[in-house]
Amino acid sequence: MAVRRPVIHPMRFPWRKMKVAESGRTPTSDSLHILTEYILHMSVTCLGDEDVTPLYEEYIQDSRLGDAERAELTAIYRSLHSIPSIVVPS
Repeated sequence: MAVRRPVIHPMRFPWRKMKVAESGRTPTSDSLHILTEYILHMSVTCLGDEDVTPLYEEYIQDSRLGDAERAELTAIYRSLHSIPSIVVPS
């Protein structure tokens, strides 16, 4: 009988682990919770076809976020800007 080996999926943002290691700081659950809320809010706003730049500019200045969280927020912001608007034919 063949032995099944678990499938290992690469991290979605592998650079995050490197940034955390470089910063010498482990993100707190509080900062990760804040980051999650910010990403969710930006994503929902983007779905409404609204500009997320004002949100990003406000969120990136939050002193509760560390360097790794700011890097991830920037990556998400850039990826949201690369999504073309959906045009519904009339």
